[in-house]
Amino acid sequence: MKPNHALQLSSTVLAASGFTALALTGELPVALLLAGAAALLASLTPIAPWKDSDESASAGALLRLSRPIWNILLVMALAGFLVDWWWVSMDLLPAGIHFLILLMIIKLVRLQERKDFLHLYAISLLQLLSAAALTTELWYAAVFVVFLLATIWTLLLYHLRNEAEDLAAALPASEIAADPVHGPGPLTSRFFWTTNRIAVGAFCLTLAIFFLTPRIGTGFFNKHRGEQIRTTGFSEQVDLGTMGAIKLDQTVVMRVELPERSEPLSAAERVYFRGAAFDVYNGRSWIKSPASRRLVGRTADGLFKIAPEQTSHEGQAGLRQDILIEALDTTTLFGASFIQSIKGAFDFLRADELGALSLPYIPMTRFHYTAWSFPVQVRDEERTAQTVSYPQEIADQYLQLPDLSPRVDVLTRQVTAQAPTPYERIVAVEGHLRSAYQYSLDVGTAAPVNPVEEFLFTRKTGYCEHYATAMVMMVRTLGIPARLVTGFLPGEWNGFGRYYTIRQRDAHAWVEVYFPRSGWVTFDPTPSVPAAASSQLWVGAGRVIDSIRLKWDRFIIQYSLRDQIKMAQGMREQGEKVRGRALGLVSTFHRWAASLQSWLRHLTLSSEKLLPVGLAGGLLLLLLVIAWTWSQRRRPSMFPTLRQATAVRLYSRMLQLLATRGIVKAPGATAIEFAGLVTRDWADAGRYVAPLTDLYCRVRFGQAPLSPEELQQAEALLCGLRNAGSQGNS
Repeated sequence: MKPNHALQLSSTVLAASGFTALALTGELPVALLLAGAAALLASLTPIAPWKDSDESASAGALLRLSRPIWNILLVMALAGFLVDWWWVSMDLLPAGIHFLILLMIIKLVRLQERKDFLHLYAISLLQLLSAAALTTELWYAAVFVVFLLATIWTLLLYHLRNEAEDLAAALPASEIAADPVHGPGPLTSRFFWTTNRIAVGAFCLTLAIFFLTPRIGTGFFNKHRGEQIRTTGFSEQVDLGTMGAIKLDQTVVMRVELPERSEPLSAAERVYFRGAAFDVYNGRSWIKSPASRRLVGRTADGLFKIAPEQTSHEGQAGLRQDILIEALDTTTLFGASFIQSIKGAFDFLRADELGALSLPYIPMTRFHYTAWSFPVQVRDEERTAQTVSYPQEIADQYLQLPDLSPRVDVLTRQVTAQAPTPYERIVAVEGHLRSAYQYSLDVGTAAPVNPVEEFLFTRKTGYCEHYATAMVMMVRTLGIPARLVTGFLPGEWNGFGRYYTIRQRDAHAWVEVYFPRSGWVTFDPTPSVPAAASSQLWVGAGRVIDSIRLKWDRFIIQYSLRDQIKMAQGMREQGEKVRGRALGLVSTFHRWAASLQSWLRHLTLSSEKLLPVGLAGGLLLLLLVIAWTWSQRRRPSMFPTLRQATAVRLYSRMLQLLATRGIVKAPGATAIEFAGLVTRDWADAGRYVAPLTDLYCRVRFGQAPLSPEELQQAEALLCGLRNAGSQGNS
């Protein structure tokens, strides 16, 4: 390809990459999207096969407007930008993006002078930067790589074109025509691969700069205009029936890594990612009683400590979770029950009396934090206790009941009649709901007057909210404090990235029951629902892509100064380990050297005794080496050399020529025996076959050199043998 055509193509690809980045954000109007795509296609007409046709000429004439007209168009685009900024979009970023698209279109249709190319490159870079302020998706990485590679190619070709133009301006036209060297030649393969190596080096340098440049936080235009994910069940009120609407939603809400676990959690561990808790039920909805919220301050080591200082977790293993949460329309923070401390890139944290954690504001983008949780188990003495005494403030807050039919109390007494202890009564209620009712999202559209009684006695089907609410009501009729909790189930385990993918459909409601010495303990009356079958290949591919997306978010989008410090500390620790290993190797070598020195000293002292033995052993070793070398020279090599392969090829051609006369070499005959046979049966061929066979044996088995003269002589002998065969046939 000619350099001018290559420059035109690479410039169009560069502009297309910036334009594609903006198009994929979904922020471009349809009109600008179509106009930009048409301009990109039109810019390729100079290098198209049909560029000399009449249609192309007429289309080019329409675009060859005078410079004043183009200046007027630029002024109109600027005026449109101001109108868009002040009255239409009323935001600098979208108005600036629309203006960039108009500038790109104008430059593409009149891409002729040097400054036009430079302007187009600057516009493309601004488009890529604008897209970075609008998205954090994985596709941006692919667009960025294409943009970087196209930039390297374009700048090199732009430089070559400038050099050619400057040379053409400096030399007379007659000299250029007489000496084609002065003109630009076609691109060679060497130029192609050299440019690609430069591009790869630039990409590696870009990665190094990205990871080494100190993080300074959010940029001015980094507003993340992506829509927030609408959730339910985590506000100040939860209406029964609202969570069922999202049970079929596949939208990802968070990804949870367990750095200290390489395998998924077992079913016996019963981990739930807790969000909000509710204590008051009015018969149709759950609400939170007016309770004080406290601000949790950050400690010197960057932790927000939720649990009181006197809380003890002796003998319990904490669960660390690295959580990447999407932009949700709630301030609630999620984590496995129960979070004791948390670390994240936020300055304040709120905690209420129900154990829920939240931010003071609704986040506008996905963010990352780490939580440490400790499970709560019922102590043995409270499992077997016949009676339990609850604090008055707990009883007043968590034994509230709405107006319920006496049937609820009667059912509860029947279910727990055989349970002697409060703990066994709780387990009996949980087991009854799990076994006697069916899980279903189809509960009808009509709102019942009393959803709990409708679920327990009439419909007997429902989903997690109905099960959890029914259990809380039944347990409270027994005088046992309980509350409803909303959050998420662990979701899908991604074996490639070793993390959980939690979606909207994993939203869940369960029950927490209070024990005076143990605390709040989790119970789940909702029966487990088997997952729907799906294609294993499709699921596996999706998990690989999702794993890559998590790494992209964690190490690119969420990469911060704290990560840089941690990386520097890790490099220092690795350096210290390498230094320790090197010192260990030096110490080991020193010990070996000391041992060798001691052995040599001992050998010197006893040299008179060892000298005859050493001489005899050396002589024997020398004889063995000579014998082995002689045997190898006598034996043909398993892997023939180049000259041996040439000799074999010449001999094979001789055998083929003889086979045409019906003389075929028997498998058991040697080369010399076969040559004698040919001379006896076909005397005219003997004077060719004998010297060829001799040459073959000397080179193949004797490893003699094969000179060019001998190779020429062998070709002449083969030619004579072929002619002898032709005369014999005639």
